[in-house]
Amino acid sequence: MTMPVGATQEARGLRGRHVLGAMLAFFGVIVVADATMIYKAVTTFGGVDNVNAYRDGLAYNARIASAERQAKLGWRDTVEILADPDRIRVSLTDAKGQPLSALKVEATLGRPATVRSDAVLPLAETAPGVFEAVLPESGEGAWIATVRAFQTDSEEPAYQNRRRLWVKP
Repeated sequence: MTMPVGATQEARGLRGRHVLGAMLAFFGVIVVADATMIYKAVTTFGGVDNVNAYRDGLAYNARIASAERQAKLGWRDTVEILADPDRIRVSLTDAKGQPLSALKVEATLGRPATVRSDAVLPLAETAPGVFEAVLPESGEGAWIATVRAFQTDSEEPAYQNRRRLWVKP
């Protein structure tokens, strides 16, 4: 088969515009992925965990002294999450194992990875040394409970402890 004079046969295969299109598509995907990651990073967590970090650092020696005072008391706690209804129970005993009464007790309950659902719960004394509160949100998984016990005449907690709790599914 012969071709007429002046007619050209179009070559098939990889040409310059194909390479350009592939490069633009490749870098377009990279730019979209990076933009998505940047948006998610900026909108989900601002990076500030404690707005008073500097002041808390200055008060670190006071925190150490408070922990030493608490250790001298010898108080112990038991923290549980119970069902039906979902509630938190804190039992406090002194160094001799006797229940502690006439305290104002509160617990801050939240998830380990975020402070979005943290709730401060005032606990009511249901028995000598046993304090309970109904949970505003229930759910399985990991929880952090920070328990504070105040003497009736003090703004500074006499006892403070942080517990990691696990609620089974």
